Amino acid sequence: MSVLSPPADFVYGNTRLRARKAGLLGADDFEALLGRDLAGVTESLAGTTYRPEIEGMLGRTGEVARVHEALRHNLGRSLGELRVFYQGPARTLVDLLLARYDLHNLLTLLRGRLRGHSPDQVVANLIPIGSLRGDAADEIARRQDPAAVVDLIVSWRLPDPGTARALATAWPEYERTQDLAALELALATQHARLLQHELAEAGAEAEPLRELIARERDATNALVVLRLRLALDRDELAELPPPPAPGRFLAGGRIDEPTLDAALRQPGRAEAATRLAESARREDWRAPLERFAAGGELVTLDRELELARVRWAVKLFLVGDPLGIDVPVAYTVAKENEVRNLRLLCEEAGGNTPAAVVRTQLVLPRAGGQWGA
Repeated sequence: MSVLSPPADFVYGNTRLRARKAGLLGADDFEALLGRDLAGVTESLAGTTYRPEIEGMLGRTGEVARVHEALRHNLGRSLGELRVFYQGPARTLVDLLLARYDLHNLLTLLRGRLRGHSPDQVVANLIPIGSLRGDAADEIARRQDPAAVVDLIVSWRLPDPGTARALATAWPEYERTQDLAALELALATQHARLLQHELAEAGAEAEPLRELIARERDATNALVVLRLRLALDRDELAELPPPPAPGRFLAGGRIDEPTLDAALRQPGRAEAATRLAESARREDWRAPLERFAAGGELVTLDRELELARVRWAVKLFLVGDPLGIDVPVAYTVAKENEVRNLRLLCEEAGGNTPAAVVRTQLVLPRAGGQWGA
């Protein structure tokens, strides 16, 4: 699948998304939900775009899991509707934007079945968008034997032929080692390569999408490097692993593999973080990496890089091309983050996480404003 001329037409879809932007929750909305019980949270959400899913809970228990289910379905519905706003080359680019849900759902299906979770538990963690949803997901999740699960995914060539082939190749090694992390890495690496190939063919109009993917890949790779660097500093590792084979890190980032390996082999965390900051060439990465270099926690760096990604993406509402993929990128990231924040607030409302902890984990738009304001 490649993006060919004529140029993608985003006019109709972007007009629809700009209208929907007004319905996204802002920082004040999230703050207002802190400290409420679960009934209070659901009552507030019933007055928003979540109303259809919240009303669908009527007659059922209001436990946290049910609210999570409503949020999951709202996200799937919102992004599914986003997709149908576009046709032709524009639809192709939007499909690439949403392709990471295929990987999420594939890993969720495999992880759940390999860990012995019930089919209902597995399906409840899927996002209802893409090829691994609905009847296909139900059928796969209900296979009892993990090998039968894999056989079905491979035979149906899901979520795409390339990733299905990667699963068929990696599965015998998993059966030998039972190393789920290695299996997931193999699938994530192949999916990243496929997406990188598609984006390389998409031309200049896909640049905002390439940067979004690059930020995600670079953050994942940088955190792996720094986690290993910290383990060595704390004597949790006796020595650094050997130089990685090509493909060890996820493809599609701005920081290449030789640079990642060079950062790993710096004498300390400060030097490693500095090398990564220089290579990323993103001003909004510099301060978080400097704080980490000075002794900050890795979990804090993770959150700050995510905050930088979200704020970069939603700023495209204002500074991006109004007739390009910029608007779908901004809306998608804002909606994903909104659901993530609401899940955290539901955990607090259900008594599972203290409010002080949730407050530190929320990724918020600028205080007092809406996304992109």
